[in-house]
Amino acid sequence: MSHDSADIAVSALVRAALFVSDLDRSLHFYRDVIGLPETFAEGDTRDEAFAALLGMPAETDIRYRILQIPGPPRGMVGLFEVRNPTPEKLGQRKPACAVGEVALVFYSGEFDALERRLDAEGVSFICRPRYLSVRAGVGQQEMTFRDPDGIMVNVIDRSPDAGLT
Repeated sequence: MSHDSADIAVSALVRAALFVSDLDRSLHFYRDVIGLPETFAEGDTRDEAFAALLGMPAETDIRYRILQIPGPPRGMVGLFEVRNPTPEKLGQRKPACAVGEVALVFYSGEFDALERRLDAEGVSFICRPRYLSVRAGVGQQEMTFRDPDGIMVNVIDRSPDAGLT
């Protein structure tokens, strides 16, 4: 029996789950530098079901904080520090993208101020602001950098109130 895409429906992306080496350091980066001010959920747990979802043993300790902007719970960033045992780290991140890598993408209406804040934090840029057009007649400034664990982050210079056109 074959299925087409109309047979199954999923919601908009709810959350990106990031596995980090230091929850406090990543919390500072995503809350205080990037600007995700609200906590949707947080905890410190040793839960067998939680560990199983991550492919980890039942006795694994997990600290987490799920951040969001004000509004509906969509587009959240979950920060998860997994310990005892600590998961294997990915290989050394290169200054360019890699197959299998994911980039988090945000809009910012304070693009220049964010770039200055990233500079003050000593963030490693992959690409400083550059004009990009991915659709005819629509373009904007974008920049790409790495978070404290090497996760790629892309920011587009557009006010969230300006819509998606």
